[in-house]
Amino acid sequence: MPLNNHILKQLSAGDREALLADAEYADLPVGHTFARVGDLASRAYFPDSGVIVMVREMTTGHQAAVAAIGAEGVIGLRTLYGTPQHAHSLVVLVESSGFHLVPGRFRRMFQHSEALRRITLAHIGGRISELTTAVACNRVHSHRQRLARWLLITTDKAKQESLPVTHEALAQMVGGPRHAVTVALSELRRRGAVAHLRGRIEILDRSMLIAQSCECYAGHTDSIRF
Repeated sequence: MPLNNHILKQLSAGDREALLADAEYADLPVGHTFARVGDLASRAYFPDSGVIVMVREMTTGHQAAVAAIGAEGVIGLRTLYGTPQHAHSLVVLVESSGFHLVPGRFRRMFQHSEALRRITLAHIGGRISELTTAVACNRVHSHRQRLARWLLITTDKAKQESLPVTHEALAQMVGGPRHAVTVALSELRRRGAVAHLRGRIEILDRSMLIAQSCECYAGHTDSIRF
């Protein structure tokens, strides 16, 4: 089986074997809710493909995606903490396959393996940077720029130029109302950057899409090249 997860690939064969002992390799379909706010984070998941988004839910009912995790990272960092409850919902945006660890395995190996600690802490640093960038981006950039940025990031992590997304998912990604997302998508289509048909968005001109994005996209490229 080819191994694509960036964290797992950096481990020694011995550490990787110990971490994945009794792990379950599973497929997660589009729309699958990996976790909801308040759920106990008992198991870590190392994606080998696909994209899972972290969604922040407000008391008003609004939802916004604040980060995307692909094969560069891991879900379940809260299993390393003393109060391992999910603070965000985790929803599969692009069909994902990966390794579900048995409860407690990630935390025990994190304590045991210096390499896993180093690699995981580097990933946490990248996740924090992504979250803070999303805050600034949502504050100062247009819906069109934010949509272009999210499409670039997601297709980079999914390693494909086509995404099965609904308008609701796009609104979550952009953090704006559906009508604003519809206008932004129409602008990208008019410029020839993307095509939208039957619940899928296809990147037609990546250079144009980058031009329609903001400087926030450039800050992500190093963390997703693996």
